[in-house]
Amino acid sequence: MDFLLNTIRKIDNDQVKEHSFGNEQSLEENLAISFINPKDFDKLNLVSSLHLKISNNQRNVVVKIEKDDNVPEGTITMPVSIWSNQLTEILNDNLVYKNIVVSVEATREPILKFKEIIQKIRGSE
Repeated sequence: MDFLLNTIRKIDNDQVKEHSFGNEQSLEENLAISFINPKDFDKLNLVSSLHLKISNNQRNVVVKIEKDDNVPEGTITMPVSIWSNQLTEILNDNLVYKNIVVSVEATREPILKFKEIIQKIRGSE
């Protein structure tokens, strides 16, 4: 099912705060997460024990999913983070971090750890 992905800044889900005051576990807990409208949550037959695999253009990321009444239907939001950056794009020399078309599916795949993402990025250099 296709959705629009928008990266957002939230006080409780802030990468700078987690780098400054948190640890790797808090990074994952507070930033490897997506927010979805409860109606879309139900349409996708999600349950709290599942993760969400979000994909676009040969790239994907697995994150936790949480219901949020403030998210419009057909939209997924994610905190600005190393996880959401796996899905952002550069188009015409501009960073695109809003209204990115993505496909989503429920999964039991594990969430990629912070260090694993860093290694993945370094491996592609």
